[in-house]
Amino acid sequence: MLVSQIINLASSSELRQLAVRNDTNAVIGFVNLGMLELHKRFTLKAEEAIITMKTGKTLYTLDGSDTSVDMRNAENFLIAIECYDELGKLVPINDERNVLGVMTPSYNTIEVPTVVDGSKISVIYRSSVPFATALTDNIALPPQLLESLLHYIGYRGNSTVSADIKAENNTHYMRFDQSCQRVTDQGLVLPDDMESYKFDQRGFV
Repeated sequence: MLVSQIINLASSSELRQLAVRNDTNAVIGFVNLGMLELHKRFTLKAEEAIITMKTGKTLYTLDGSDTSVDMRNAENFLIAIECYDELGKLVPINDERNVLGVMTPSYNTIEVPTVVDGSKISVIYRSSVPFATALTDNIALPPQLLESLLHYIGYRGNSTVSADIKAENNTHYMRFDQSCQRVTDQGLVLPDDMESYKFDQRGFV
């Protein structure tokens, strides 16, 4: 969906009575923040990072700077959600009772307790979409979440007028929250364990 289409809808609904509806840059910012919030709540986009282990190295950073990590979308990394070994077997994350699992000492760092030089680990991570910068940018927004995004834009727009917790911006945030919950309750988004490509059935080539 084009950013211009989202802004037109917001301007004729949630932002209709606000002067900020005429501030294109501000509303694009609201769209970006809303999309980020939706990606935090739902696994809308999952990608893979391949870690090639090196002797003496136990920490691997998923930010695009680590040469031991092959990943496509480091700048939009949110959180690691699953990990697999070379046989496609699930490796536990942050399970202190399992000595074969991996840990995340920081949100984008994987710590491997047992290193086998040259072996690979697949990390499935939740990512967000790149921030939009122009009205002609296309955003991958599931149609069932359009209402939620518009409520979030309304929340951000009204927060520029008043920060009072009883004000309209708080009402819009509650509507956003309720809209997201309805989408979940109606089964209109896949649960996390169905959204992550099922690498356990694939293994490495």
